[in-house]
Amino acid sequence: MVWFSKENIIPEGTARVKIRGGAPVMVVRHGGNLYAYLAVCDHKYYVLCERAVKDGKIICPGHGEEFILPSGEPTKGKAKSPLIRLKLEVKDGDIYVEVPSRNLIEKLIKDSLSD
Repeated sequence: MVWFSKENIIPEGTARVKIRGGAPVMVVRHGGNLYAYLAVCDHKYYVLCERAVKDGKIICPGHGEEFILPSGEPTKGKAKSPLIRLKLEVKDGDIYVEVPSRNLIEKLIKDSLSD
């Protein structure tokens, strides 16, 4: 687990994206809970941004795929898979996330760019 940020800087209905372990990681607060995802849509490897959270969904800036919170399931059919959920812990007001493996990231890139 690596440090992500302070918990109190992520208000309800918002997200933060940071590079951790060489990968974009998104932490979202939805329904009072925090969720961590690899911040990548598997449709053409678009990176998700902080302002993409709206009405309980994460919207891909590339082609408008919508992912439902908290499941990360896609709704429009452009993405082949749900967002990759990462383990998250909160300790003493600090958020820690499990960084995705390099192999997972490389596979996602290869698969998404091969279409």
